[in-house]
Amino acid sequence: MKTHDKRGVWYEVQQTAHHAPRTKIHHLITPILLAFLLMITTRALLAQSEQPPIPQVHVVAEGENLTVIATQYGLTVEDLLRVNNLTNQDVLFVGQELVIPGGNGEAVATLYTVQAGDTLAAIAEQFNTTAVSLVESNRLINPNTPPTVGQTLSLVSRTGSAAPQPVLGQPYLVKSGDSLLTIAASFNLSPTVIIAANQLAYPTYLFPGQRLRLPATTPYRDLPGDLLDVAVDPLPLKPGQTAVISVQSVANDPPTGHLGDQILHFIPSESGHIAFIGIDAFTPPGNYPLGIANGSQATFSQAVQIAPSDYVTQFVTLPETLNALLDPTVRSDEEVVLAPIFTQFTAERQWSGLFQTPVLSSTFVTARYGDGRSYNGNDVISYHSGVDFAGGIGTPVVAPANGTVVFSDVLEVRGLTVILNHGQGIMTSYSHLSESLVTPGQAVATGETIGAVGSSGLSNGPHLHWELRIHNVPVDALQWTERPFP
Repeated sequence: MKTHDKRGVWYEVQQTAHHAPRTKIHHLITPILLAFLLMITTRALLAQSEQPPIPQVHVVAEGENLTVIATQYGLTVEDLLRVNNLTNQDVLFVGQELVIPGGNGEAVATLYTVQAGDTLAAIAEQFNTTAVSLVESNRLINPNTPPTVGQTLSLVSRTGSAAPQPVLGQPYLVKSGDSLLTIAASFNLSPTVIIAANQLAYPTYLFPGQRLRLPATTPYRDLPGDLLDVAVDPLPLKPGQTAVISVQSVANDPPTGHLGDQILHFIPSESGHIAFIGIDAFTPPGNYPLGIANGSQATFSQAVQIAPSDYVTQFVTLPETLNALLDPTVRSDEEVVLAPIFTQFTAERQWSGLFQTPVLSSTFVTARYGDGRSYNGNDVISYHSGVDFAGGIGTPVVAPANGTVVFSDVLEVRGLTVILNHGQGIMTSYSHLSESLVTPGQAVATGETIGAVGSSGLSNGPHLHWELRIHNVPVDALQWTERPFP
């Protein structure tokens, strides 16, 4: 019993001796941890609440020059040149915004449409605000997720202006054997400047192909590889529109890509490469993946928003004698015949500037592009793939731009039809004609008469049906009469 008692006492002493220090340490560590967590939380909240100062901005008015503006604010011309990255040779224009050094501006609430390649951090830098502020004001979930191209963000600009301010710099791709010191020496920079511009950790480890932003006076975009710019125009995209995707890179390699399930056909442009793409009228609204591969240098991907359309239903009454042409197989068979023509691609661009309307004597549109078509009160089986212009039998139809005739013949639904190739995947067609004045292979100039208005095919009266297709996707041709492409 005594042995048992001694063992029990010994065990209890050991237990007490073992746990007593843990209890003291626990009581000591708990307030330290709480204080540490409070300190971290406070610093995070302070970092989020800290806002950069707002510069004062002057909008150039009629008759002003740098001397007048500098005098107005008690500055020198050199002060204005330095802060605004200008030279004495630069010419001011009315409405130009100049930063006034030493001045205090006001925050400006504004809206911003997300561009291709934008990140929340990049947008924040353009407006002198923070990504956290963008997340909060737009109820976003993840600040690291790229916003959707075409998305509208509400924000408070702290640049003194509602317009985004360009971020400056130039890209540099790390080569094998490069180090921070060798790169800094090559560009006459301090390593600390490169570290700060790229938010690099210390010590800094570089790897081949890594992209660095170096100081420069040219606009800079934070894109993968050697890409300088990626753009989608116009924004936001809507069904029935023509869009231009443009890509610029250091190496200027021909890119490949897609938007949704459409392949992008890139062609050289003055500053890089562009691709035309048509958004079908029946395209459901939503986000569509844009992917671009720039040789072996970079791969770019981001979602593009396509907004809802405002198309309605057109109700068309046809005589019974034309009912046979309403058979869906008749229309689909005709599309099969035309597909090889509409998908032709020639690299040379024949047009220049705005397209003109093909019926000069009348700009009256009797049926717009994109509306659903209900014939004789039946269900909508298709949408109107072109624009209808009023005109009497024999009214001249002219080429809206330079092109080459690739088709002139009679079709069941479209009647007598002429198709022009304008190059780079852009085709226009002219249907229900009473007469064609051109032949395949013939070159035509802007304003040249190519036919006459009629009522052939599936038609309930004289008019011209004008289509514009991009790689066989029908789009609203009137957009090409309102703005030049590219």
